[in-house]
Amino acid sequence: MKQYLILLISVLLGVGATGQPDPDWVFQEIEMKRTALQNRRELVKPVAKSGQNQYDVGFYGIELRIDIENKEISGRVTIRGKSKTAALSVIELDLLAPLTVDSVLGDASVFQQNGDNLRIQLQTPIDSGAVFDIGIAYGGSPVAGGLKGFSFAYHANVPIVSTLSEPYFARGWFPCKDIPSDKADSVDISLTVPDSLTAISNGTLVEISDNQDGTVTYHWQERYPITTYLISLAVTNYKLIEQTYIALDGTSMPVYHWYYPEYEHLTDVLLLTTEMISFFADIWGEYPFIKEKYGHAQFSWGGAMEHQTCTSLGAYSEMMICHELAHQWWGDMVTCANWKEIWLNEGFARYSEALWKEFKKGKSDYHDYMDYINRPEYWQSGPVYILDTTNVNSIFNLLVYDKGAWILHMLRGVVGDPVFKDIFPAYRDAHYMDVATTEDFMQICESIYGKDLNWFFDQWVYGSGQPDYKISWGRQKTAANNWQMTLQIDQTQSKTNLFRMPIDVKVEFNDRDSLLTIADSLASQSFAFQFSEMPENVIIDPDNWILKTIRYSTIDPDIGYLPDKFLLTNPYPNPFNATTNFDIYLPYDTDSRIVIYDMNGRLVETIDEGHRRSGYRELVWQPTNLPSGVYFIRLENSWVELSKKVVYLK
Repeated sequence: MKQYLILLISVLLGVGATGQPDPDWVFQEIEMKRTALQNRRELVKPVAKSGQNQYDVGFYGIELRIDIENKEISGRVTIRGKSKTAALSVIELDLLAPLTVDSVLGDASVFQQNGDNLRIQLQTPIDSGAVFDIGIAYGGSPVAGGLKGFSFAYHANVPIVSTLSEPYFARGWFPCKDIPSDKADSVDISLTVPDSLTAISNGTLVEISDNQDGTVTYHWQERYPITTYLISLAVTNYKLIEQTYIALDGTSMPVYHWYYPEYEHLTDVLLLTTEMISFFADIWGEYPFIKEKYGHAQFSWGGAMEHQTCTSLGAYSEMMICHELAHQWWGDMVTCANWKEIWLNEGFARYSEALWKEFKKGKSDYHDYMDYINRPEYWQSGPVYILDTTNVNSIFNLLVYDKGAWILHMLRGVVGDPVFKDIFPAYRDAHYMDVATTEDFMQICESIYGKDLNWFFDQWVYGSGQPDYKISWGRQKTAANNWQMTLQIDQTQSKTNLFRMPIDVKVEFNDRDSLLTIADSLASQSFAFQFSEMPENVIIDPDNWILKTIRYSTIDPDIGYLPDKFLLTNPYPNPFNATTNFDIYLPYDTDSRIVIYDMNGRLVETIDEGHRRSGYRELVWQPTNLPSGVYFIRLENSWVELSKKVVYLK
């Protein structure tokens, strides 16, 4: 019942959205995956099996009988692989207790099961390039009963059996080589279940066999390469919505949505799927598994999981559907080579949500969405590249999703739209149905861009933090039709390296704007520009292409930025109804005070008082219990008395 309540909450959160952004389902997905990892501590750091490097898996044949009443599975897995070494004699596999092996078949002779390690001795050692074919009969209760890869749960008093194997939970329900870098060329999945239920899996449904004993067997075939964590099953009393996607070459592909009957009133959002497939196919190349299907199967976890050709959904949301579909390209077709590189999956899929916003509603909505997911307060410290995969919270953290998406956004700003659009088809072609690393992606970017990008990836993927810019600018009329503008950019961030970025600078004039691009990389850097008219204002990175914080100095640009006298700037806004801002400059250390007088010369408030060091200070006045009217802000010390008028309107 607890699982059902979690799912219900997820659905209610997911479908209620009508505006931008959707309720943020991604928190549920991250928490789901973290919880799964925490529930089995020993899975956080699987024991390395050096022997697994000695062979490649080409095929898994999974035949399972699912005993829902006793929460057990039994069956056989066939594994066909190829040796990568001379005289291969042992096949090392992953399998978690309490699943136990009964016997081994084919080229296998004997086996030894110890913890999550299954060692199978071949009857005869085989040479490099030779193929082995082994069978493993096994059964038991999957390491689940909850959130550990294989779940027996209920919805509306009906069983729902489902899997979620990311990052290394496939070993929790079938023996396998459970690492993302070794994709099987194909998989057969046969699921025997009660005849009142439907069994969904990857690829194409080739046969349903009635066993004449109250059970049926669903036989699915996946004929595209697939990694173990993307192999899935989902079993319950599904209802079905069918759609058709028309491919780029005019052929058709089925799109299926399997859902709980009681959720029919929430399924309209699923109908966006075919339009989304068309959009991503247009910008990235054809849907990767076009000869099979795409679809959704509702399951017992919150969030969602991008199982190959059939995403598992715990709720319904437009952005969730978009995100998991994008994973079919980035995560399923091209898979991160290891979990240190997971941003290549999650950051790419998160960014696809912004691209969908741009496609549907334009560039403004794209930038709004990127602004929305710029929320460092939710991010853990450290790089997007995961240094420690033994840390549960590192693999699945909003830093990977949201800052990962921002890396692509910033890359787009650096290389420009035409180059950016060409990068992804090239990345697809280079690593089609394979795995990739950040270095692989960077090399593709550099080959398309034609310039070095190591500096970009080094600071944004492997480094941490972001630039904190302090901006000062000034102007000076040097001739009848000539103005010199100076711009000072300081990087004030602490505990991080300096960032090298091209920065757009928007200069506003009386009746026009000018956009410049400067290259900033130093702790403090000055720039000078000449214009034929007076600059009115300066805006740094106006389209927000850089992940940053920014602070502007507001000293009058006609005076400059290194005055040799006391200054009190004009307050802004003026008039105001809540707070007004102003700056002071003290050329010397001095005892000073900032006070407020009314029209009758009465002191009504002291904002600041005491011995102050020289330099700029930014101050705010928020009146308390004062009526509307005209007031005077005064800077007073033994040297000067400066005053500025301000109008307060309640």
